[in-house]
Amino acid sequence: MNRKLERRLVMFGSIWQIVSGLLTIFVYASYIKNEGLNSSYNTLARLEAAQSIFGSLYMFSVSFGMLFVIMGILNFVLAKTLKDDTAEVKKPIWFILLGFGSYIVMDLLGALMFLSAGILALAKNKSISKMGNYQF
Repeated sequence: MNRKLERRLVMFGSIWQIVSGLLTIFVYASYIKNEGLNSSYNTLARLEAAQSIFGSLYMFSVSFGMLFVIMGILNFVLAKTLKDDTAEVKKPIWFILLGFGSYIVMDLLGALMFLSAGILALAKNKSISKMGNYQF
Protein backbone atom coordinates (compact mmCIF):
# COMPACT_ATOMS: atom_id res chain seq x y z
CA MET A 1 0.00 0.00 0.00
CA ASN A 2 1.56 3.26 -1.04
CA ARG A 3 1.72 6.41 1.04
CA LYS A 4 1.64 8.88 -1.80
CA LEU A 5 -1.25 10.91 -0.37
CA GLU A 6 0.36 11.22 3.07
CA ARG A 7 3.65 12.28 1.49
CA ARG A 8 1.92 14.95 -0.56
CA LEU A 9 -0.05 16.26 2.40
CA VAL A 10 3.04 16.46 4.60
CA MET A 11 5.13 18.02 1.82
CA PHE A 12 2.45 20.63 1.17
CA GLY A 13 2.23 21.33 4.91
CA SER A 14 6.00 21.60 5.23
CA ILE A 15 6.26 23.93 2.24
CA TRP A 16 3.52 26.04 3.82
CA GLN A 17 5.48 26.11 7.10
CA ILE A 18 8.65 27.21 5.33
CA VAL A 19 6.85 29.96 3.39
CA SER A 20 4.99 31.09 6.51
CA GLY A 21 8.21 31.18 8.52
CA LEU A 22 10.04 33.18 5.86
CA LEU A 23 7.15 35.63 5.61
CA THR A 24 7.17 35.99 9.38
CA ILE A 25 10.89 36.68 9.42
CA PHE A 26 11.21 38.99 6.45
CA VAL A 27 7.85 40.77 6.27
CA TYR A 28 6.25 40.78 9.71
CA ALA A 29 9.44 41.10 11.78
CA SER A 30 10.75 43.84 9.49
CA TYR A 31 7.46 45.70 9.88
CA ILE A 32 7.75 45.46 13.68
CA LYS A 33 11.34 46.71 13.58
CA ASN A 34 10.42 49.67 11.37
CA GLU A 35 7.52 50.60 13.65
CA GLY A 36 9.90 50.62 16.59
CA LEU A 37 12.40 52.80 14.75
CA ASN A 38 9.74 55.22 13.53
CA SER A 39 8.08 55.70 16.91
CA SER A 40 8.34 59.16 18.37
CA TYR A 41 7.89 59.99 22.03
CA ASN A 42 8.35 63.20 23.96
CA THR A 43 10.95 61.86 26.40
CA LEU A 44 14.09 59.84 25.90
CA ALA A 45 13.04 57.26 28.50
CA ARG A 46 9.77 56.53 26.68
CA LEU A 47 11.58 56.28 23.35
CA GLU A 48 14.10 53.80 24.76
CA ALA A 49 11.32 51.77 26.41
CA ALA A 50 9.34 51.61 23.16
CA GLN A 51 12.40 50.62 21.17
CA SER A 52 13.19 47.93 23.74
CA ILE A 53 9.67 46.52 23.48
CA PHE A 54 9.74 46.58 19.69
CA GLY A 55 13.19 44.98 19.74
CA SER A 56 11.88 42.15 21.92
CA LEU A 57 8.89 41.68 19.63
CA TYR A 58 11.24 41.63 16.65
CA MET A 59 13.42 38.92 18.23
CA PHE A 60 10.34 36.85 19.15
CA SER A 61 9.00 37.12 15.59
CA VAL A 62 12.33 36.09 14.08
CA SER A 63 12.63 33.16 16.51
CA PHE A 64 9.07 32.05 15.77
CA GLY A 65 9.71 32.26 12.03
CA MET A 66 12.94 30.28 12.35
CA LEU A 67 11.08 27.62 14.31
CA PHE A 68 8.58 27.32 11.47
CA VAL A 69 11.35 27.07 8.86
CA ILE A 70 13.23 24.40 10.81
CA MET A 71 10.04 22.41 11.43
CA GLY A 72 9.15 22.67 7.74
CA ILE A 73 12.54 21.31 6.68
CA LEU A 74 12.32 18.49 9.25
CA ASN A 75 8.82 17.54 8.08
CA PHE A 76 9.92 17.60 4.45
CA VAL A 77 12.67 15.11 5.28
CA LEU A 78 10.22 12.96 7.27
CA ALA A 79 7.81 12.96 4.33
CA LYS A 80 10.57 11.74 2.02
CA THR A 81 11.39 8.88 4.40
CA LEU A 82 7.83 7.52 4.71
CA LYS A 83 8.06 3.93 3.48
CA ASP A 84 5.44 2.13 1.42
CA ASP A 85 4.08 -1.22 2.64
CA THR A 86 5.56 -0.65 6.10
CA ALA A 87 3.62 0.16 9.24
CA GLU A 88 5.06 3.48 10.42
CA VAL A 89 4.24 4.25 14.04
CA LYS A 90 6.23 7.25 15.22
CA LYS A 91 5.88 9.48 12.16
CA PRO A 92 2.06 9.50 12.06
CA ILE A 93 1.96 10.30 15.78
CA TRP A 94 4.44 13.14 15.15
CA PHE A 95 2.25 14.48 12.34
CA ILE A 96 -0.84 14.40 14.58
CA LEU A 97 0.99 16.18 17.41
CA LEU A 98 2.30 18.72 14.93
CA GLY A 99 -1.23 19.22 13.61
CA PHE A 100 -2.50 19.94 17.14
CA GLY A 101 0.42 22.31 17.69
CA SER A 102 -0.37 24.08 14.44
CA TYR A 103 -3.97 24.40 15.54
CA ILE A 104 -2.89 25.95 18.84
CA VAL A 105 -0.84 28.64 17.07
CA MET A 106 -3.76 29.17 14.63
CA ASP A 107 -1.96 27.78 11.58
CA LEU A 108 -5.16 26.23 10.27
CA LEU A 109 -3.80 25.13 6.89
CA GLY A 110 -0.86 23.36 8.52
CA ALA A 111 -3.17 21.79 11.10
CA LEU A 112 -5.44 20.45 8.36
CA MET A 113 -2.56 19.02 6.34
CA PHE A 114 -0.70 17.37 9.23
CA LEU A 115 -3.78 16.02 11.02
CA SER A 116 -5.06 14.55 7.76
CA ALA A 117 -1.71 12.96 6.96
CA GLY A 118 -1.33 11.52 10.44
CA ILE A 119 -4.82 10.05 10.55
CA LEU A 120 -4.47 8.58 7.05
CA ALA A 121 -1.10 7.08 7.93
CA LEU A 122 -2.48 5.47 11.08
CA ALA A 123 -5.44 4.08 9.14
CA LYS A 124 -3.12 2.65 6.51
CA ASN A 125 -0.97 1.15 9.27
CA LYS A 126 -3.95 -0.91 10.34
CA SER A 127 -4.49 -2.14 6.78
CA ILE A 128 -0.80 -2.88 6.25
CA SER A 129 -0.54 -4.87 9.47
CA LYS A 130 -3.64 -6.91 8.59
CA MET A 131 -2.32 -7.58 5.08
CA GLY A 132 0.96 -8.78 6.56
CA ASN A 133 -0.88 -11.30 8.73
CA TYR A 134 -2.62 -12.89 5.74
CA GLN A 135 0.35 -13.17 3.38
CA PHE A 136 2.26 -16.41 3.22
